[in-house]
Amino acid sequence: MIQTSNNRGSTLLLIGLILVFNTLNVFGGDSLKYKTLSLDSAISMGLQHSSQMQYSSAKVNESKASLNDINNRILPDLDLGAGYERLSNIPIEYIHFPGFPPIPSNAFFPIILNNYTATASLSESVFNGFEWKYAVQNIQFSEKSSEFSLEDQKNNVSLRVIMEYINLFKLQRAHDVIEENLKQIGTHVDEVSDFAKHGLATQNDLLRTQLQLSNAQLTELDIKNQIQTVSYNLDIMLGLSEGTGVTVDSNSILDNKSVQPLPYYLTNYVQNRNDLKALDMQQKAAEANIKFTQSSLYPHLIIGADYDYLRPNPRIVPPLDQFQPSWDVGFKITYSLTGLYENKSKTDVSRARFAEAKAQYDDLSDNAKMDINKNYLEYKESLEKIAVAQKSLIQAEENYKIVKSKYDNHIALLTDLLDADNYLLNAKINLISSKADATLAYYSMLKSAGIFTTK
Repeated sequence: MIQTSNNRGSTLLLIGLILVFNTLNVFGGDSLKYKTLSLDSAISMGLQHSSQMQYSSAKVNESKASLNDINNRILPDLDLGAGYERLSNIPIEYIHFPGFPPIPSNAFFPIILNNYTATASLSESVFNGFEWKYAVQNIQFSEKSSEFSLEDQKNNVSLRVIMEYINLFKLQRAHDVIEENLKQIGTHVDEVSDFAKHGLATQNDLLRTQLQLSNAQLTELDIKNQIQTVSYNLDIMLGLSEGTGVTVDSNSILDNKSVQPLPYYLTNYVQNRNDLKALDMQQKAAEANIKFTQSSLYPHLIIGADYDYLRPNPRIVPPLDQFQPSWDVGFKITYSLTGLYENKSKTDVSRARFAEAKAQYDDLSDNAKMDINKNYLEYKESLEKIAVAQKSLIQAEENYKIVKSKYDNHIALLTDLLDADNYLLNAKINLISSKADATLAYYSMLKSAGIFTTK
């Protein structure tokens, strides 16, 4: 009996622990932190957190550093040096002149074992076939290209955030509509159940309304899962802590958007699109690189000067064990004969790269015009769909009122009421989707025209 009691106590304790953990899990699952964000705020956070933006910014910094490096190379080269050498001793030789006593060699050339040097050297490339000039131009155009690419990347990241933001808006609003529809269907189930008790509805009618309720519940579960997925994606994109529920500000999506006529965008896109500007800078950089390559066909002139402060100074005869200065100035002209035939292949490579850059620019320009036209027409179409969806909603609401009144007076079938309810639900969701799709089409059109803005 004691053992049985202990087992029963252990079982109760285990059940109690399970209930506690389940309770914690339930409350833990509902402990999401919700954050209301406007579209502008979401875009700003997305830009700050984007790894693509960090990469593009690093490319800009790299180009600036390269330009500073090439500018530093243009400056004259100034080198300073100092040194010390200890020489090994050498035997003294004697010089014999007839009629004179032998003269030791160190009488004319003293043996100085400690050698000290202090030097300064200055050199400058006076003319190098414009090599530095076109090298600087190449880097400058590359830097501008990376800056335009950074701006283009901002637009890409912004549009990806907008797509997820609008997708979340559609799902959250659709969930609100379905929750309202669930309450309405629940009311139908209660009504049909009451009718069935009084013989005014069949058991099959009750099963139909219950089936519709079950289907609506499944739809709600699916939308909840999609909301969690999109919210998680936004958490990652915006740098929010995982599990933060983002609440969408509807005003930033549903406000009125104004656009210019299509020719306006087709006329100004070249000046506005940053990706085209980036490719244009790449073309100019490639063109400068052609001239840089051809610089080897010219002679190069270098001037230089050296200042030596040596102990001993070998230019002083006889050498003395003391510091003595000396200097020299000169110039050197060089001409590379091998460059005459090596330059042709290098120039061909540079010209090919220029042709590639030009082809990329022309291809992107053509695609840009097609994108502008397509996105503009899609935006106009989306506005027309909103008008149709609004009209459909009014019709669906009126149809539901009429059918519901007839059903309550037993002059309409349950299937008619259920159909009217579905029409109304679809009309509400279609209007939400139409407005969201119009907003996305608007921003897509602006991006393709190169005037992306959320204001």
